[in-house]
Amino acid sequence: MKRIFALLLLLLLFRCACAEAGSGTLIAVASDLHYLSPRLAQDRSTLMRIVRASDGKVTQYTPQIAAAFVDEMLRLRPDCVILSGDLTLNGARESHEELTALLSPLPAAGIPVLVIPGNHDCTGTAYAFTTEGARAVAGMDAAGFREAYDAFGPKDALARDAGSFSYVYALADDLRILLLDANTAEAPNRVKAETLAWAKEQLRQARQAGARVIGVTHQNLLTHFTGFTVGYRIDNADLLDALFRQYGVRLNLSGHMHLQHIGKTADYTEIATSALSVWPQHYGVITVDGDTASYEARSLDVAAWAKNNGVSQDDLLDFDAYSRAFFDETSRDKLRTQVSGLPIGEEEKERMLEYAVRFNRCVFSGSVSELTDHSPVSLWEEHLPDAFFTVYMRQLLQSAKGDMLRADIPLK
Repeated sequence: MKRIFALLLLLLLFRCACAEAGSGTLIAVASDLHYLSPRLAQDRSTLMRIVRASDGKVTQYTPQIAAAFVDEMLRLRPDCVILSGDLTLNGARESHEELTALLSPLPAAGIPVLVIPGNHDCTGTAYAFTTEGARAVAGMDAAGFREAYDAFGPKDALARDAGSFSYVYALADDLRILLLDANTAEAPNRVKAETLAWAKEQLRQARQAGARVIGVTHQNLLTHFTGFTVGYRIDNADLLDALFRQYGVRLNLSGHMHLQHIGKTADYTEIATSALSVWPQHYGVITVDGDTASYEARSLDVAAWAKNNGVSQDDLLDFDAYSRAFFDETSRDKLRTQVSGLPIGEEEKERMLEYAVRFNRCVFSGSVSELTDHSPVSLWEEHLPDAFFTVYMRQLLQSAKGDMLRADIPLK
């Protein structure tokens, strides 16, 4: 009887594992961790002054976010983990060295980690935060990045580009990941002409082998919002776009905007997963089953990691609430100055401010559909028609429609 019970229990556990992994290939993707070594945050007040002027990144807790993400990946056990750039806050060598150490349990456990650099990763200059302000420290250049991250994709690549950190990884006989570096010192925010020629040859070979290809870039291939073009979309994206269309690439993964958004054309889909360093700490899970890729955005449970590791800090034990409040606070601080001097009543100012904070939260988390009462927008349009945030709301209300957290994409 005990043996039968044990067999039934094993069967149940096996079925649960299969339900999590699914019958297809499982890919996890995250972007914009913006990791900062705690040793570079020598003065917390200086760091926090700079962080609060940003877009809600909880930079002060990126080491804990990274550790929680690694633990989550060890539990999920995807067939690969893709990190699509801006691995560090400002490209400090010390941050890169710590991050590679934090990530190393994944390949050691048989889970490949595939990285590409973002615009913050190979700057050559970086800073620590001290009582005197920002102090220059050793940065990471392209050669150092190649050496530090060789084991995170390139070492086991099917093919590597000689002039950039671009490579092709064969995830299966019929599935390849094409990771393209658009952040070389010679061509910032561009895919170099030589790299495009190399990519064309890789796509030709994939077609000949009958393999489907998923693209990965840091910056965006599509214009997701009209206000997010210069500096967001790859400068020569049209050339890459034509290449993807020619060879039938149906899915590109990116980040960079820190917004959760799914953009579509008649030929392919681009999924920009929001920043792992910004509430709600999204990463994406893609299941490739047959000729369909199914994407779902998930929130990293940092609080569960904290509890499991005996962390006693309140911010981490209720991290979702902390991160959301921090995000709202940074939005509110930026917007308060815009509405404070308006010749209207305090109640109307508060309506404008609170709506804008909620709006920003929903845009970053890919949940604009949750906003139902848009009446405060008329106050912004009436009193601040040309302000950046008014234009931002106008554009995103037109384009951020539909489900930005899930998608099914045909790969052929």
